[in-house]
Amino acid sequence: MHDLKERATATFHSTAREAATIALEGEVGKLLIGHFSARYKQLDAFLEEATAVFPNTDLAVEGEVYRVD
Repeated sequence: MHDLKERATATFHSTAREAATIALEGEVGKLLIGHFSARYKQLDAFLEEATAVFPNTDLAVEGEVYRVD
């Protein structure tokens, strides 16, 4: 999450907002965000943060199958 941006930077990760911004600027068709820490039991906030910038975003959930065109 963007409120932990300093920690994300220190651990070479992106926030959901940063990933969405890159997707928007890169003019991609869809963004899948993933690699969530086990400490997060609810992931809705990640999706909300990303879709505020890039609406065509989904959570990459283990066991799900995604089509890439």
